[in-house]
Amino acid sequence: MSEAWIEGCPVQRIMFRDGLVISMGDYNEVVVGVPMWLTLPPAGRWPREIVCVDPKAVLDEERPLFNISGSTCTEARWNDQGDLHMEFSDDHVIDVPHDDFDTAWEIYGKYHGYVASLPRGKVRVVRHDVPEEAGA
Repeated sequence: MSEAWIEGCPVQRIMFRDGLVISMGDYNEVVVGVPMWLTLPPAGRWPREIVCVDPKAVLDEERPLFNISGSTCTEARWNDQGDLHMEFSDDHVIDVPHDDFDTAWEIYGKYHGYVASLPRGKVRVVRHDVPEEAGA
């Protein structure tokens, strides 16, 4: 597993434009373009729930589930197969599997670089904040 530089960044805005776009502090952005698993925190008497959401075809009823603006990314990592796992301070969790045909997710960072899960789960990392021999 590799850790992302977005840990500790606040979520500033959520948009749905050709997928889910999460704008974060420190000029970072996460884009999800394939169906994903969204874990919702417990609410009152309702227990924790996991729902599958297609970010390119979000229903109006699903939009309120993405109320993570203002929370902080507490954990973000990906594995060699191209799966992304993100946790937030309000107990929301997003899990994005790799995809055989499409780019599943991308993380952009103005001060850090770029990482993406390309088709067939190939992970591409470009870092410009670490020395070349230490970066991927």
